[in-house]
Amino acid sequence: MTGPAAAGSPGSVGDSARRAGPVLLVREWLTEYARRPLNLALLVVVPIVFVSLSAGALADFADLLGGASDLGQVEAATAGWAAAVLSGVAAFFHISGSREADHRLAAAGAGARRVVVSRLLSTLVLAALASLGALVALGFRTPVAARAEVIGATAISALIYAGIGILVGAVVRSEMNGSLIIVFAWIFDVFFGPGMGGTATFTRAFPLHFPTLVTTGVGSGHAGPVGDLGWSVLWAVAMLALAGRVLVATTGVKTVRVVSARARRLRVALVSAARQMSRMPIMWVLILGLPVAFISASIAATPDEPIPVELVEGGRRTLVLLSMADVHGAVMVPITVGFLAGLAGLFGILDSARADRRLSLTGFRPVEILGVRMGVIAVASLLATAVAMAVTSVSFGPVDWWVFAGANALVALTYSTIGVIVGPVFGRLGGTYVLLVLPFLDVGLAQNAMFDASPPSWGRFLPAHGGVRVMMDGAFTPGFDEWGALVLALAWLAALLGVAVLLFRRLTVAS
Repeated sequence: MTGPAAAGSPGSVGDSARRAGPVLLVREWLTEYARRPLNLALLVVVPIVFVSLSAGALADFADLLGGASDLGQVEAATAGWAAAVLSGVAAFFHISGSREADHRLAAAGAGARRVVVSRLLSTLVLAALASLGALVALGFRTPVAARAEVIGATAISALIYAGIGILVGAVVRSEMNGSLIIVFAWIFDVFFGPGMGGTATFTRAFPLHFPTLVTTGVGSGHAGPVGDLGWSVLWAVAMLALAGRVLVATTGVKTVRVVSARARRLRVALVSAARQMSRMPIMWVLILGLPVAFISASIAATPDEPIPVELVEGGRRTLVLLSMADVHGAVMVPITVGFLAGLAGLFGILDSARADRRLSLTGFRPVEILGVRMGVIAVASLLATAVAMAVTSVSFGPVDWWVFAGANALVALTYSTIGVIVGPVFGRLGGTYVLLVLPFLDVGLAQNAMFDASPPSWGRFLPAHGGVRVMMDGAFTPGFDEWGALVLALAWLAALLGVAVLLFRRLTVAS
């Protein structure tokens, strides 16, 4: 029997799978990826934005912390850092989102090894795109982008994190847990690595340690005969080999996702939301553990030197000299909770989509469902805020704890709501990209008094501006003067909540 009828027969699926070579499968995977042009565009655009806007600020920060003080050195390193995190996240979603399809294809006759080789090759293409975007952005800032060692180290950084992304995608089923692992591993890798002055012996085990040294042109002195470049290449080869081996071993493993929720209306919704969040253990570990490690290490690495900061007291806006360690201790709280709350909102709303559709079919109104989801997400965000403030209180005590706490809670709720909006609009991969860049540019750079005494003009239009100004007022002044900033922060939160309700209602009705 031949023709179309044969193509749909049970045996033909296995025959097609057995005939499919890695190159054909790679083309299929990349074609599938290209059907989501937004993700493809973000893979190139995000490194450009990251390198263009952050290079100068990161160079100043590295200088403060005793890292590579030459602007060109740190600018060169930002290309590798951007390519690394984008490659890691892209690789994770590329693997995680295709586990069931790969399992069926391997079982149909293609074989686990053939499927894995095709996935590895297509992931390398994504890593190359991320590297290209980063190098193009760097080329507009400095001619060092054309140096062979910068190009090579940037590509190696992307390959290392592509391997990490594949490895995490092979063993972690929850997309939120996996993306959090990659993003926060990268944060520690960059901000406590040699580019930022990290000299502790344990930092030599960080994946980007040697590629950063190659890019900045600073010899490690501990690479031995292999050399910094040699260790960088070994890192890339080892991570890709380990990732491939683990992926082969797990491609035949089929996962079963169980979702259950019984009772009536609010009780049913609360039980469903609680169960959904309980399936994200790594998120809870990071909410509790990341502020402890990240904030403590940041404060410990910051010298106790005076820096100028713009504050308002008694209605007068003036520059005040403050301890750099105290300023860093204060701003690390909204930086940390901005990242965590945004990702909690993104995955909290996306991972509950199926349950929410079932609830809507049983008579729940969209506002009721969203209210429950937002309540659970808010609890996670506020818990992260409380932990972050508890950690920073060991080294820094704000003048007014109530204002300080309320302002950080505002930032957390604002970014958790942004995560709720970004998820349905951009999807998991695109949303992760957005929530990696937006809080970094907003809270980490534009509102960060470590980089500039007052926010840049463009920073005043970003979501966290009002909240961070209120936080700085509570941290360092006895009287409250930032009423305009408080109104701005509340207006941002109210507007974002309105957008979230309208978007959720439209999606729920449409589904």
